[in-house]
Amino acid sequence: IGTKLFLQQVPFFFIMLTGASFASMGFMPALIEERGFMKYETSEALYAEWVMSLANFLVDLPLGLLGASGQVYITFLFSGFPSTILRPLFTWVLLTFLAYDSLFACLAAFAKDAQLAQLIATPVLTVFMLFNGFVVSHSAAPAWFKWLFEISPNFRAMQSIITGVADEGGADAQSIVQAFGYEAGHEGTGLAVMLG
Repeated sequence: IGTKLFLQQVPFFFIMLTGASFASMGFMPALIEERGFMKYETSEALYAEWVMSLANFLVDLPLGLLGASGQVYITFLFSGFPSTILRPLFTWVLLTFLAYDSLFACLAAFAKDAQLAQLIATPVLTVFMLFNGFVVSHSAAPAWFKWLFEISPNFRAMQSIITGVADEGGADAQSIVQAFGYEAGHEGTGLAVMLG
């Protein structure tokens, strides 16, 4: 894909971000089950709640990041892109993974069961995936939907990746960036959305 036209490369970045978005959703039932065990164990005073939180932070988060990193790196190796785009691609896909991993962990923490957690997570994920600038472009969206782009982790990541790659793609790539409604120089806002 790295040797194709820029317009043909854009779906590759969309798929990379979509994979990062869905990666943690399948673990929500396990998180809810672990929460149930934790309630019983803490009621017996075997340990405090903060111990489980610390264990999740020190074990589960690094393992999730390692898996997501491997996925990005292996996919990048097969893509044929120049090594100059690995850093921004890697950074924004991992930030997207972290944003959704945190969202899904939050939903799993307060949902009664796995079915309810996934029922709540699906519309949020769907809206953010639709309003990423590729499926629904910022320039073509109705005015009352423009605010969704501002809070969408997928839009912020796509915008940063696409504008970065287009810098190396020349005038044709820049015209495609403008057609999608992406603007360069919003990485700080994107980082705030991802971490906020």
